[in-house]
Amino acid sequence: MKILIAAGGTGGHINPGIAIGKMLSAKGNQVKFVGTNIGMEKDLVPKAGFELEMVHSEGLHRGLSLKNIKTMMTLNQGVVDCKALIKKEKPDLVIGTGGYVTAPLMIAGLKLKVPTMIHESNALPGKTTIWLSKSVDVVALGFEDAKRHIPNAKNAVFTGNPTSMNIAISKDEMKKKLGINGKLLLVFGGSQGAKKINDTMVELINDNKLTGYEVIYATGNSNYDEVVSNVKIKNKNIKIEKYIYNMNEVMKAADLVVCRSGALTVTEIAIVGVPSILIPFPYAAENHQFYNAKTLEDVGAGIVIEEKNLTKDILEEKINEVMKNDRKINEMSNNAKKIGDNQALERIEKTINSLMGKKKK
Repeated sequence: MKILIAAGGTGGHINPGIAIGKMLSAKGNQVKFVGTNIGMEKDLVPKAGFELEMVHSEGLHRGLSLKNIKTMMTLNQGVVDCKALIKKEKPDLVIGTGGYVTAPLMIAGLKLKVPTMIHESNALPGKTTIWLSKSVDVVALGFEDAKRHIPNAKNAVFTGNPTSMNIAISKDEMKKKLGINGKLLLVFGGSQGAKKINDTMVELINDNKLTGYEVIYATGNSNYDEVVSNVKIKNKNIKIEKYIYNMNEVMKAADLVVCRSGALTVTEIAIVGVPSILIPFPYAAENHQFYNAKTLEDVGAGIVIEEKNLTKDILEEKINEVMKNDRKINEMSNNAKKIGDNQALERIEKTINSLMGKKKK
């Protein structure tokens, strides 16, 4: 089959698309990606070995904004772009995994009667998914509970969130591979970074509070220079990076993760079985990151700190609460593994095969 996958904006939308793309390619299918030149897809998709077709698209602005007039014009142009791309490539299936580029490809696919599938990774589906769910052939859901939020969906099925996080070797073996001695704290704010987390981390580093273990801390590409310039204390046990490309390895080695709660991140934390302190992005659509984070907190695998409550002292207290208590690390790890699910790609493949089988009848 020939397949187009729309995935754009942040890693939380793009990486599931890449995981699906790799699975489909391994099965002998031809896969191309659809994106824009303003999101992380222009970096991540080619790095993953896929060709990226550029189209027009951008996200809606919050509230009543004249800028949304331009956004709707761009969306319309994106639909035109995607229709032209579909006519050129003649795909058997179009898939959207999120980001503002999903809408124009799905709309174009529906207009040209190409089978359509959306993968919705969040526990609380976004407005675009809710809107399109009534029309697309299937919505694959990352969380079982998400189904109740799209009651009018044409066809919604639980698949889980696709990831390449499952690694067979042990935590100790991974630590040895990465040169980690002792415990590891992993901190990151999502693919684009997080200012509040960065500001709090700088305070903790400058107050010399992160001691007794190693730290790998990703600032996000656009925040790296500012963070490094604000760090006054040099500690050889703290490694500051722009972005972690081998996240599957680093998370496997970690004893505690401090991070946002994007859907893919929450899924990966559960699969690996790593304790977490989750700081949901408060401006995510419909506050979906909070609901993602609660799936871990509710089973005793994570600790949620809302950004409005985040301070240096609170974060230090919660980090110490876990990192200085081996029993708690093991307990939270085991609780995370109980809800870890690494069968998503197999379920997605079955969903696609079922959809294409029905279309051929």
